Amino acid sequence: MASSDPSTDDAATAADHPATSRRPVSRRAMLAGVVGLAALGGAVSCSKPDPLVPKDAANIGGDDRLPVQTAPPEIPTDPPVITGSFVSTKMAGRPTRWAVSRPNGVTGELPVVIVAHALNTDESSIFGKQLNIQGVVQQYVNAGNPPFAVASVDVGRNYFHARTDGADGAAMILDEFIPMLDGDPRLDLRTDRIGLYGWSMGGYGALRLGALVGAPRVAAIAVSSPAMWADPNNFPPRAFDSYADYQANSLFGQQHAFSKIPVMISIGMADQFYTYTRQWAADLHPPAAFSTTPGGHTNRFWRSVLPDQVEFLGRNLAR
Repeated sequence: MASSDPSTDDAATAADHPATSRRPVSRRAMLAGVVGLAALGGAVSCSKPDPLVPKDAANIGGDDRLPVQTAPPEIPTDPPVITGSFVSTKMAGRPTRWAVSRPNGVTGELPVVIVAHALNTDESSIFGKQLNIQGVVQQYVNAGNPPFAVASVDVGRNYFHARTDGADGAAMILDEFIPMLDGDPRLDLRTDRIGLYGWSMGGYGALRLGALVGAPRVAAIAVSSPAMWADPNNFPPRAFDSYADYQANSLFGQQHAFSKIPVMISIGMADQFYTYTRQWAADLHPPAAFSTTPGGHTNRFWRSVLPDQVEFLGRNLAR
């Protein structure tokens, strides 16, 4: 069964406040108000939570929560998706599933785009009917463009960096998954130069992987709605374990790592990460290919921009 189309892009509205009449305020009343505010400020400061331990609220300056998949998404059979699993030491010994698709009608060794998936999805989600990246790649290849494969692996809710539970999704991809892809003769893939794609949590993950690997091995990165928080005191614990973890793994301040990697960023105007994403992208030099159209943090938006992202990745992989 395909996962439902998430609808977390809430629109905020502001109520108009009626004008009030003004009248002089006495000096005594003004002083009393100042004393009252001071007392209130003292009470607030005493009860203010530790800013280094953010609370996992329903919405913390942009939220990445998607409906949990209760069943694997329905995957179209053309082109086929090859699946497998391995026991990952980088994921604390957990059995880790993966999926790969090669376009039909091509043979021989192919370059590959590594896909980083969103929160509450898995390695199969990018191939499901909602996104169907293999179908988009097939159309791109059928139009006469250079072919490439797509590969994804399950990181659970890890957020693509080392966590206190001993798992590290980024290390698993770099040290285990990519070498496995390169060494499996059934897949016939080359990994000396790769593309990276991700959406939501995986948008952050693809960018972090790109920063770790760098050019020239990373040919290009395309992301949709990357889940990033600009405020070090305002992030959900599912993304970072502590203030120090945020400081070590946030992409803010790391834009220089992308100076030699072509980057494409797509995000809807109603997406909850729109402001943070524009803020982060403003410090990229050279600038990213930044695309924004009406839409929210939804499969509908991500599917609508996927053809352009596939073209961007394919064009740069072929160079």
